[in-house]
Amino acid sequence: MAAGAAALPAIADAWETHPVRKISLYFCLATLFLRLSVLPELIAYITHVNTYLLYLTAPPAILSALLMGSVQRTFQARAAYYWAAFFAWMVLATPFSSWPGGSAAAVLSYARVDVMFLVLIGGVALSWGEVRFVFRILAAAAVVNLAATRIFGADASGRVALQASGSIGNSNDLAAQLLMVLPFLAFFTLGRGRSIIVRIAVWGPLLYGLWAILGTASRGGLVGMAVVFLGILFHVSLPKKIALVALAVFVALAAITLLPAATRARLGSMFGGKHEEAAESSESREYLLKTSLKFTIQHPVFGVGPDQFGSYEGKTSRAQGRHGNWHATHNAYTQVSSECGVPAFVFFVAGLGSAILLVLRTYRMALQEGFPEIANGCFCYLLAMLGYLVALLFLSQAYSFKLPAMVGLGITLSAGAMRTMQANRDSQVPLPAGPAPRNAVRR
Repeated sequence: MAAGAAALPAIADAWETHPVRKISLYFCLATLFLRLSVLPELIAYITHVNTYLLYLTAPPAILSALLMGSVQRTFQARAAYYWAAFFAWMVLATPFSSWPGGSAAAVLSYARVDVMFLVLIGGVALSWGEVRFVFRILAAAAVVNLAATRIFGADASGRVALQASGSIGNSNDLAAQLLMVLPFLAFFTLGRGRSIIVRIAVWGPLLYGLWAILGTASRGGLVGMAVVFLGILFHVSLPKKIALVALAVFVALAAITLLPAATRARLGSMFGGKHEEAAESSESREYLLKTSLKFTIQHPVFGVGPDQFGSYEGKTSRAQGRHGNWHATHNAYTQVSSECGVPAFVFFVAGLGSAILLVLRTYRMALQEGFPEIANGCFCYLLAMLGYLVALLFLSQAYSFKLPAMVGLGITLSAGAMRTMQANRDSQVPLPAGPAPRNAVRR
């Protein structure tokens, strides 16, 4: 089977039982947890001390991943090749940038601390049990994000923002982050074998997370929530559809009643309501979208340079006698096309799409072969990708570590699930053929 066109085949791995690989697993996941939870930022905010925690986990994670087959495991899937091609095109686009020095710094930073997550996560799990452990780490990061929002969240003109973080402090960034991590927390409520105590303990943070997304008044967050909700409705049975619709109505009524007036007004602007700041923001985003599409057409091969849209737009506008916006595109997809060119955009979308298709086919196989927990895990991954990728229509996060990490997670999820399902098939050895017993019923 072609990797990326179908679920990854189960391949024997010499490192599976090696004790050092387990240590590598822990370092890789510790690095992922620190980045997703923004724990170093929270500690620095509280103590005013930079703990450099990532310097303790990232180097051993990278070294062990390189030495113990993580690269080979990751590149079993086409999604990894597409993402590598996207990064390679960023490098190729740099000399043709409107400011090569600025683009070189951005690409170097992406190479040093972001794109490595493709390999760190893409080859980390060799069984479904290890994939489940990855999900626990993601769920733990979600809990830290929610706790930080509850403790350090502040009202910013009627919108929930996170004062203690630079990377997800903005309301829109916080909403997108929660859309990505909450499905992995929800995974631990699914399945008949889950303890009722665990379900209750998880449902509280989940509901608070939904409330926090609404509180950010992020239009991308609201659209992402709606799309995820439709995805869940498509998946569940009719009685659960009715229950979910009732829950959605309850949340909507609670939002109308309890959210601050400024938050309600900003969210209402999506449905024709009037809100001055939201209207100005919408006009600015519309201008940036049209301008990014114009730059894509004008510079289709290499774009205006990685991370240079805002600068190029400002200088171009000033040369034409206008003030200029001097902001990023606020759309990750046109960010790539306008800054790195159409080929980079194709590789970018192909990498994300290939990872989604890989997990979708693993999901279908798990359903067919009777592995409900694997199916639930795949479904939660798909929801996380769906919500986050919709939110990226409103955000300039094309070069975030989260995307290569999610592509890598799709690869390792499919590989770990396939190995477990293959092991189950191998254990069900059929009896050797022989003469039928004398009293057998002939058909």
